[in-house]
Amino acid sequence: MSWTLRRATTADARAIAESVAIGFDGYRAFAPPGWMPPDVRGRGEVARMRARLAAEGTWAAIAEDRGLVAGHVGFFPQPGVSGSAHLWQLFLRPPWWGSGLAAELLARGLDAAAAQGFRRMRLYTPRDQARARAFYEREGFGPTGWEGLEEPLGLVLVEYARSLQG
Repeated sequence: MSWTLRRATTADARAIAESVAIGFDGYRAFAPPGWMPPDVRGRGEVARMRARLAAEGTWAAIAEDRGLVAGHVGFFPQPGVSGSAHLWQLFLRPPWWGSGLAAELLARGLDAAAAQGFRRMRLYTPRDQARARAFYEREGFGPTGWEGLEEPLGLVLVEYARSLQG
């Protein structure tokens, strides 16, 4: 498959929300019985997504393959921590899983963060999402030891971080 990457804009909020919803639906495979993903397709959630995309310091990119949204990546400055970026989102739609696109999107995000002067990037991922955790570890992220329940998501998250230096 071939894809193109472009900077995301506020006009991409609905497509990004759809990718997140598809990703969250996949969490059912490891979530506790009866877990329901939050509705990120609603008007309020799409408006919050649009606001995040418009916020100063937010960087995001969309991957498209033959006119279809394949995935996205985004980060913003980590609140209260100078020199650290927060990986806001990295989601791929299932047809592109295993294609190398996730690594490419992450690399673009890491490069963009380093170019903006960030020295570190952190992220949160579900504790029981073994596939994502293995991916981030392959990409140089390591667990920081922090974990906690994310109320809106209803899952325990773990924090990972990596240096953006050399």
